[in-house]
Amino acid sequence: MSESVFSENAFTFREWHAVVLGGAIGALAAYLPVEGFEAVGAGLAVAFALAALGVYRYGSVAGRTVRKEPWYALAGLVAAGAAVRLLA
Repeated sequence: MSESVFSENAFTFREWHAVVLGGAIGALAAYLPVEGFEAVGAGLAVAFALAALGVYRYGSVAGRTVRKEPWYALAGLVAAGAAVRLLA
């Protein structure tokens, strides 16, 4: 069902989508404390991690993607969050 993103690469569209979603949430969650919203940033990151690990289930396509590829989503979350924290 999940097609390869590149012709010779085994990296699938679902995995790519999970990394992008994790990165977007990670960047936002890491930037919110810079603006003074520590609790919101932490809550967003925790809610995303719990959704990725299957504790909470969201009915959207993004929720299913993150739940099916949790390690890619969490890797994107951590990588983007760390990059934003280093740059901010």
